[in-house]
Amino acid sequence: MKVLVTGVCGQLGHDVVNELTKRGHEAIGSDITPVYSGADDGTAVTRAPYVQLDITDADAVSRVLGETKPDAVVHCAAWTAVDAAEDNEDRVRAINAGGTRHIAAACKVLGCKLMYISTDYVFDGQGETPWAPDCTDYAPLNVYGQTKLEGELAWVFGLNGKNFIKTMLSLGQKHECVRVVCDQIGTPTYTLDLARLLVDMIETDRYGYYHATNEGGYISWADFARVRPVKSRTAVQQSARQAQADRKRL
Repeated sequence: MKVLVTGVCGQLGHDVVNELTKRGHEAIGSDITPVYSGADDGTAVTRAPYVQLDITDADAVSRVLGETKPDAVVHCAAWTAVDAAEDNEDRVRAINAGGTRHIAAACKVLGCKLMYISTDYVFDGQGETPWAPDCTDYAPLNVYGQTKLEGELAWVFGLNGKNFIKTMLSLGQKHECVRVVCDQIGTPTYTLDLARLLVDMIETDRYGYYHATNEGGYISWADFARVRPVKSRTAVQQSARQAQADRKRL
């Protein structure tokens, strides 16, 4: 099977291409940069065919999919910087909603499968139990969640790209005390495991909505990092005070 993977320079797209290649599928990576710019780790993804693609350009999407003629598309490309999305709503919507719409339209023309990776941010984060697979109680609280819903994971982390674990390791080397919110919970999910599941699914015709995380229950960000816990509001207030101090220094 020939599979086009968007967002291959990110941590999930990177692992999906490697998993596809390991299983003998023909994987083609795509991203917005002229050449592959993900982790240069010597794995199969660094040698896989690559094509530049700006998913916000409908004509480019139609052309690239028409030329590559994939049997399936695993759509990993997205704006994932949650906080920064608040100040870049138009750009985020163009990527997460518009870009996904272009991919879906091109797949429909070709008659190929499409797998879209959404996010738990399409919900409001209330409650104490995981959402059921058929739950449609969508209530996004920010631009990222809203635009992903318009395009329609758990907290993902992997070897490639930016993620919470790498941030904590970096902060731990620079500061004696690191504070992390303790009132936001979720299930940390390894992109290698998620990539295996996505390839399992793309190999079938079992269409529908699926919720996927690693096993082990859910924890707070502070538990995940094992650092001094603080409430979300405290973290936001401290961030605002720091920004104000930075402006004064300027």
